[in-house]
This record gives sequence, C-alpha cells and structure tokens, in this order.
Amino acid sequence: MSGVQRVPPLRPSFTVLPWPDAAALMRRTADEHPSHRHMADIVDSVIASRSTDLLAASTSMHDLIVVPVPVTEPVYESVIVRAPSSLDPPRQRHVLIEHLASNGRNERIERPVEEAVPLFWRFMADKYGIRPVEPPPA
Repeated sequence: MSGVQRVPPLRPSFTVLPWPDAAALMRRTADEHPSHRHMADIVDSVIASRSTDLLAASTSMHDLIVVPVPVTEPVYESVIVRAPSSLDPPRQRHVLIEHLASNGRNERIERPVEEAVPLFWRFMADKYGIRPVEPPPA
C-alpha cells in the first residue's frame, strides 16, 4: 500500500450558477428576507468588481458556494457563505464564511453583516489568491 492519502471530494459535482442569475436569486431572497441582504451584497461585489471570470458560483438550498475558475470536477475545496436560513447558520446579524479545504484544515470566521463583503474578499485572497479586478464598491 502506498503512502498516498486519497481525499474524498467535498461535493460530487458543482453546478455553476451564472453570476447574473446568482444576483437575481440573492436579491429576490433579500427582498423577501432582509436578513439575507449581505448575501446579495457579496454577489453584487463580484459583479461590480468585474471578477466573474475568476470565480464561479453555485448555491445549496440556502448558502452561496464559490470556487475559483476553472472549476475542477470533483470540487475538493470551496468557500461557503452561510445564509441566515442555513442548516449551519451564523448568529443573528452576522455573516459566517467558511473554507472547506481538501486537507481538512477548514476555517470559519463569523463577523457582523456589515463586514460581509470585505470578509468575503479576504477569503478569496487568502484561499484562492484572487483579488477583485477592480476594487469592490465601498
């Protein structure tokens, strides 16, 4: 038996949701549930910063899932923005972003929703080495 450890994929497949569709979905959800506004703000920041060719989006029933482009199949790591309605929700008026790593060294950071967009871009820079093409609007 070799010393190579096989890491199971985190998701069996990743269905890319085009960023305009993700924005429409998140805005609709935020209109119905104001506690989800920061989710729409994050998606809007990706579009406004012209970074849609660097990142791919998908969603679970509640959460926003982001991976770098090109998307590998299967996906071995991802950044997940947990929605207030998630099965693993943040505290009230907070955002929870987590990196699910292929090596098992997952990271979770929870901050007030006002910090959602900067925290998201921190994860993109730290985990994927991706910064916005143009700085996201303040």
